[in-house]
Amino acid sequence: MRSDWLHSGTGIALLREESYQVAGAFESIFGDQCLQIGAWGDGQLFRQFARTRRYAVVAAQPAPGVDLISVAEDLAIAPDSIDAVFLPHTLESADDPHDVLREVDRILRPDGHLVVLGFNPWGWWGTRHYLARRKFPAGARRMVSESRLHDWLRLLDFRVDPSCFFHFTAPIYRSHVAAEPVRDRHSRRRGWHPLASCYLLVARREMFTMTRVRPALRRRRAQLVGGLINPTTRDVA
Repeated sequence: MRSDWLHSGTGIALLREESYQVAGAFESIFGDQCLQIGAWGDGQLFRQFARTRRYAVVAAQPAPGVDLISVAEDLAIAPDSIDAVFLPHTLESADDPHDVLREVDRILRPDGHLVVLGFNPWGWWGTRHYLARRKFPAGARRMVSESRLHDWLRLLDFRVDPSCFFHFTAPIYRSHVAAEPVRDRHSRRRGWHPLASCYLLVARREMFTMTRVRPALRRRRAQLVGGLINPTTRDVA
């Protein structure tokens, strides 16, 4: 996805609001490894909020702040090795979002976290995306709704938390930076909102414990003679 527009006033305001939301989501995510799949804005932008010991950014193309070059659908990362994965609008630019989610499921450890930033296709920005000749925002190939993403993750046995919908700014490119918004209870809403431009979804990969199944007692098979059950031999008086 093209990211040059993120340097405009519209992009800077969006990144500022997204940083606020991501920082809140990362507060309760700990562990050793956190992997951001996809470059979005400055590569160092979201790294500062991570509570894990290590944080790496992987992208398909070299860019400032990118640590590993790899496509999102085929990562050179060992299975069950990552504590948290962050997808900042990655699904909207992927060739196949399902392949990306399956790869996330492969590399995440049991009980690992997934954090997703996405554009709300039913909000203001989504409406302009589908009506404009040039896709809005620039370079976006598709928009994945929160409800559809929720269903996909449930099929992969993820437990999905209630999503946050935010950024109620009109879909207009601005060259200047808007004033810092006042944070209040209206800036972050749990549940879908018709005017919200973005959503943040947090899910956890379910951890299933192994339960030992005792083998069933074998039953003595009856002997068949000519298709009939051979009766038990008895002493006849």
